[in-house]
Amino acid sequence: MSADGIRDQGQLDDTVALTDEKAKFYRDYLSQSALVQGFSSRPFDGLSWDYFLADVELEARAARVDVARDGTVGSVCDTIERLPPAALVRLMAALSVYFTPWAPENEAQVDYLLRPLDAATAKRMRQRRHAVHAAQAIASKQEETRREAAAQQEALQSQWRQCPRAKLSSEPEDFLRWIKVQTPDTWHVIVLAWDYNSAYRDDVIEWIFEQPTCDLGTVAQFFFTAAIGLADQDPEELSPGYRRKWLLMKRVADNWERGHYLRNELQHSVEASDVKYYDELVAQREADGCPLPWKIPGPEARRFGSRLPDSAYCYEPGHLKLNFSVWKRHHERWGDCGKDFPRCCPA
Repeated sequence: MSADGIRDQGQLDDTVALTDEKAKFYRDYLSQSALVQGFSSRPFDGLSWDYFLADVELEARAARVDVARDGTVGSVCDTIERLPPAALVRLMAALSVYFTPWAPENEAQVDYLLRPLDAATAKRMRQRRHAVHAAQAIASKQEETRREAAAQQEALQSQWRQCPRAKLSSEPEDFLRWIKVQTPDTWHVIVLAWDYNSAYRDDVIEWIFEQPTCDLGTVAQFFFTAAIGLADQDPEELSPGYRRKWLLMKRVADNWERGHYLRNELQHSVEASDVKYYDELVAQREADGCPLPWKIPGPEARRFGSRLPDSAYCYEPGHLKLNFSVWKRHHERWGDCGKDFPRCCPA
């Protein structure tokens, strides 16, 4: 028998009678439930709503109600407003059956609500209720697994932040010696997190920007970031630390303009508005007859790579260490590392 046939059979056998007041209450309650859900951040999301909306459409077909079936909250509420009282009884039952969690008292209420309905409808609603609870159990298990994994990850990250084996010396002499044997990708990671307010380790980035294998994405990252605060400044009026940055910015610009940098694989992360600010400054200075004391390729001539750096290291100003993913892969190789943290590692 078709779904319409099942519903028609149910209607013929239906002995449910509603007063006008009760029918209005049911209609308002159903419409309000749909209205609240329809304007949520994820409207009509989940198996319970799938089943309920399918029942609304089934009731509309059975009652020969011609309504829009576009799934919007307005069409759902319009449909409910035009349904006969017996359909409202079934939908009120469906709302409780599909949405209330399993509990003895809820099961008793479900039994009570399904009692006036025809056997086929009651059976279908019970089956759907079981399917909803099964899906909820799976989702709950998945969430539990996700939380356990997140807790384990957080515990590992806590170890990583403190682990002596993850830390490298960033003292100026050690840092400069170390950077000279690293890849251009690692140079990029260092420049990304560079502290422009300190001159404590500037030997490191000065060395990087003298290398022809320094990537143009790294060059742009430093140049445009420095230019925001320094390009329009008189170097003679700057403090020694910022004057040194200004001179490095000019040297980088000169190297860039003469084609010193041979590598172009990495993307920079400078905001487009910051690049635009620099280009507008260049245009304004030239219009005023006092151009900047360097040139770099214009916007139409700039081309940068598209990939992110691939490095085993991360850097925050003053702190150099293995990045978490690399440390995580290696920490089991260190024997008992992590099993009695922090005593597993010699400080």
